[in-house]
Amino acid sequence: MIVIAIVSAKGGVGKTTISANLGVGFAQRKHPVLIVDLDPQNAMQWHLGGMDAVNSKGISDLTGSRTRLAGVSYTSPYGVDFVPYGQSGEVQRMRFEQVLEEKEDWLLKKLEAANLPRNTIVMLDTPPGPSVYLKQAMYAADFLFVVVLADAASYSTLPEMEDLIATYGNRSGSQVGSFYIVNQGSQRQLAQDVTSLFAERLGKRMVPYIVPESPQVEEALAFEKPVVLYEPDNLASEHIQKIIDWVLAGLH
Repeated sequence: MIVIAIVSAKGGVGKTTISANLGVGFAQRKHPVLIVDLDPQNAMQWHLGGMDAVNSKGISDLTGSRTRLAGVSYTSPYGVDFVPYGQSGEVQRMRFEQVLEEKEDWLLKKLEAANLPRNTIVMLDTPPGPSVYLKQAMYAADFLFVVVLADAASYSTLPEMEDLIATYGNRSGSQVGSFYIVNQGSQRQLAQDVTSLFAERLGKRMVPYIVPESPQVEEALAFEKPVVLYEPDNLASEHIQKIIDWVLAGLH
């Protein structure tokens, strides 16, 4: 399996949207895909077709040593399996976070024990900023994708994100690979200037395709559908597809 963590230093950058669309795009290319929602907001399900109201369990319910991901994994109508965060309440969240704090390899062990199909791509969606979830995702990941906006606020978080990567992105003595995806790019001069600053600072660690602003992305969410399926000819969809091909080319 290949584990990709989608992370960010600040909220509101479209991280969950990017995660869902990348996952569905990998599935379109015949890769088995498992998307794991590590964000207590539990929003990933709304990008993947929603869930039956009675199915409230998720990864936050797996606090026992013998519990497995398969017990809280669901199949999306869009060709991916996914594990929601769950809706078990505040007490359960605190209990789950305590387990994650005590065992830094908890998530990695759960993934290894899941007996996933060969060549599975695992996508880990995380809450913004430093957290026990980010630490778990970075420990389990083979690659990190940091989602940023083409604005000054995102650029100002770059030192914080780099520090988090350096601190938590180390497993078995080697630093995990990290790349930056610029989301909601536009032709506005400020956005263009910030994008140039990212490119200058990051070099080859900046993904070469910018995901442009598009109202269809929000429309797709209203229909609980990834934009790559909702409107595949949309420019944002096309650039996401290019990112997927770029990722797969690098893996092979």
